[in-house]
Amino acid sequence: MINIGLLILISVMAVLFFVLNPEEYKLFPRCIFNSVTGYYCPGCGSQRAIHDLLHFNFLGVVNHNILFIPAFLLIFYHYTSPVLNKIFNWKLPNIFYFKSTPWIIFGIVILFWIIRNIHTYPFSVLAPN
Repeated sequence: MINIGLLILISVMAVLFFVLNPEEYKLFPRCIFNSVTGYYCPGCGSQRAIHDLLHFNFLGVVNHNILFIPAFLLIFYHYTSPVLNKIFNWKLPNIFYFKSTPWIIFGIVILFWIIRNIHTYPFSVLAPN
């Protein structure tokens, strides 16, 4: 089960990201990889995407980091499937325990990392706004 301290930390961070926009406040750290190299990492734009997601601005989430949506859905599924299995007596598989899942996720993240740094259309659309 989830630790109560972790739940409190996640709640505090959610309130912080809801109230403060990372584009406007210097409290939120910049991406070190982007600061040093000038290239975008797979996580660039995620802080702004969290803020937009908490405000139900899905277009903003897509504009900042499109990979954030499938990642969020996978993590949400991971934590809710055991609960749904128990409540409704379902047999939803936990896809994180499949042998190929880490390699597939790794491949998608690396491919996204490379493609979002190509400065030609349509790849430039993946760069955070």
